[in-house]
Amino acid sequence: MSRNALDCAEIRNGFVAGRLPAGPEVDAHLQSCPACSELFSKGAQLGRQLAAASSPMPEPGELFAAIHRGIERESGLRATLRALPSRVRAGALLGVALALLVYELAFNRREDFAEFSPLVFWAVVALLGAAVAVGALRLMRGATLPVGSAARERGVAAALLVLPAVALLVVPIGSRTPEAAEAFGNPMGCFSYGAALVVPFALLYWLFERRDAVPVTSLVSAGALAGIAANLLLHAHCPSAHVGHLLLGHASIGAAWALALGLFSRPSRAAQ
Repeated sequence: MSRNALDCAEIRNGFVAGRLPAGPEVDAHLQSCPACSELFSKGAQLGRQLAAASSPMPEPGELFAAIHRGIERESGLRATLRALPSRVRAGALLGVALALLVYELAFNRREDFAEFSPLVFWAVVALLGAAVAVGALRLMRGATLPVGSAARERGVAAALLVLPAVALLVVPIGSRTPEAAEAFGNPMGCFSYGAALVVPFALLYWLFERRDAVPVTSLVSAGALAGIAANLLLHAHCPSAHVGHLLLGHASIGAAWALALGLFSRPSRAAQ
């Protein structure tokens, strides 16, 4: 079995989650698995029956509570924002990240901006901005994505966490002031500043998220994207080119936000 191949459990979990599994990986699996192929016969009738049989029958009190939560979920501001197309929601997240960048360039621009290499500066901006755009679109598609390998989703989340560290290693190349490379400064100051300014980004993600029980990998990806947005604004704000400062004060923000989102989600999951 290839690394990205599906297994029978993932096909079954797709039906149980209320989705009709689809995509190239599903087609490839069905060609070699007669048992799973039966689930898709007659319009996936057997697969839907399996999903219904796997779902426990709620008690009357639980049923009314679930209906009440569903009604509340489909009304109000959050319901309106959740209903927006994936591209619109992803574009709004990208817009927040770019607005923070523009704010820093306009009012809190790094002291060495005039001396810093424009090519390196904008290359880092383009890399981080593209990561926000692609990651946000994937995140906003959420449960509508075809069933895929769990390993692939973990790989995407890990890549988003590591990307800022890779991008920031280029920053010393663009610095033309020797003092910047030696300025370890106060990493916690940048960490606190960047993590606080991306609160609107994380809040907007929560308003846009359509799933009540969000997978851990998606929460990690959301936290990593908040960290990338923070690194965008800090890249325009902080003049330090010290690798230690950049890794501790800038690149670590995504991991902190991923942890915070994971802890925040636990009470809501327990209440369901």
